[in-house]
Amino acid sequence: MERIKLGVAHRGAGVAPLFAAFEGGYLREQGLEAELVATPGHGRALEALHAGEVHFINSVGVQVIQFDVRHGADAVVVASAISRGAQQVAARPGIASREDLRGKRWGVIERHDADECCIAMAFERWHWDLAKDATIVPVGSGAPRLDLLLDERRVDAAIMHAPEPFQAAKRGWPVVEDLSRLDWAFQNSCAVTTGRLLKQQPDTVLRYVRAYCQGVNRFRTDAGFGIDLLRKYTGEADARVIEQSWLLFARLMGGMMYPSLEGMRAAGNVLHRLGAIPAPVAPEAFVALEPVAAAEREGFFMRIMGAGAHG
Repeated sequence: MERIKLGVAHRGAGVAPLFAAFEGGYLREQGLEAELVATPGHGRALEALHAGEVHFINSVGVQVIQFDVRHGADAVVVASAISRGAQQVAARPGIASREDLRGKRWGVIERHDADECCIAMAFERWHWDLAKDATIVPVGSGAPRLDLLLDERRVDAAIMHAPEPFQAAKRGWPVVEDLSRLDWAFQNSCAVTTGRLLKQQPDTVLRYVRAYCQGVNRFRTDAGFGIDLLRKYTGEADARVIEQSWLLFARLMGGMMYPSLEGMRAAGNVLHRLGAIPAPVAPEAFVALEPVAAAEREGFFMRIMGAGAHG
């Protein structure tokens, strides 16, 4: 049994594919003995990956691109759970429509993070001017994320990730916009490793990708498994919040789970427009398609998706 370490950036629903591979026993089926390692925040998770402290993480495309560009790193996306926009916009009481959001204060954890990228992409679709129609307010990470983003003294609206939109609603901050309805290509929840591990241990990466994809398939098709998983890892006690979170992610997951070149291109383009990276980037530099392609050639997806079984 080969031992690997998995970096866990947070315990939200976005990391569910990693948890599903772990809890479903699919990593062990692939001969991988996994240890979950807390690496709070996507930035810290990528640092741990780059340093060789962990072998795989779950991340999002904008974080991978920024880290690689800034640090000369070689993090690569090797499988995708969600390749479309999946976020919602929650707003303080009194804001009830999209037009009410114009000119308001938008909370983000830090500048140029995935949330600010989503705000910029939404404004582009709405034909709004980010510089004129919003004030971006970095709230930092010195307290629980939801507490910081729902501070009416500083913030009027914020991007939410499940289960946050349903938790925010319970605090009186309703969901005003569901950005997933804009249906944009955006590399969201995805499996990430390093180019050097892929080169040195391609079989390890292939086995991890198999387990990851099997976990995604189980999560989205087995409601009981998915709901129990979210309850365990998010710590949310409200059954309704957990059920809503599972449904949101289950409907966005699926497909052959190839990394999304279009999603990475969109991420790179918005990062460049925001000034986070100096020039547009080729998405192929941050993606490795071969592990999923190898799994497809060997009939793996037919076995896990075509047979209708969860095992």
